[in-house]
Amino acid sequence: MKSLNILIVEDEILIAETIKYYLEERDHNVLSIAISYDEAVQAYRLRCPDLVLLDIRLYGQKSGIDFANFLSEQISNPPYVYLTSQYDQRILAEALKTNPSGYLTKPIQKETLWTTVEAAYHLHEASQVVQPVITLQDGKNNYNINANEILYIQSDHVYVTIITIRDQKITVRKSLQQLLSLCESEFLFICHRSYIINLKHIQEWNNDEIILKNNFAVPISRSKRDEFLLKLKSFNP
Repeated sequence: MKSLNILIVEDEILIAETIKYYLEERDHNVLSIAISYDEAVQAYRLRCPDLVLLDIRLYGQKSGIDFANFLSEQISNPPYVYLTSQYDQRILAEALKTNPSGYLTKPIQKETLWTTVEAAYHLHEASQVVQPVITLQDGKNNYNINANEILYIQSDHVYVTIITIRDQKITVRKSLQQLLSLCESEFLFICHRSYIINLKHIQEWNNDEIILKNNFAVPISRSKRDEFLLKLKSFNP
């Protein structure tokens, strides 16, 4: 896990300092401790944290929920985890409406803190990954297809048929190379002059064919075997 730059927004200084100590023990960096909404906004704009630990109750009129709403309005908003000993169900319901990345109750246990912070950051990072999309037209309709959902593509003369994991079939007038050039997906691989497969959806393989997760068998060209095996070793599904 990489070292994260973390902003703590907590008006109880002793608790904030304890959390800071726990985070630094895990090799994370605490950018600042803010006790109010205004201090939190200033610290955010000054330091751009990777993640925010945010108490629901803060010093002053505005709460942690107000700061969460501020974060949601930013172009590049970091994940945030609520810290609270608040048991008012109405306030908790309002807090959860802001879609936090996690929730910790006081007193904070350091192992739980470490796990929650790192899980929240990983989930946020995963959500920011742009899924490769191919836009196609079959002469009548337009389609936006998530390339990761393509199971295989089969060529038939001047046409190709795309089959997805949802059993969707779309036929368009293009070559395999033309279709592959439309999407920069590391998972799509031409294994034969008539087929592109998605490496993410392979069930098994041998020297002659690849069995996909729907049990469909796709042939492997002799000239593609070594490249196919190298692809399998290098990619991370």
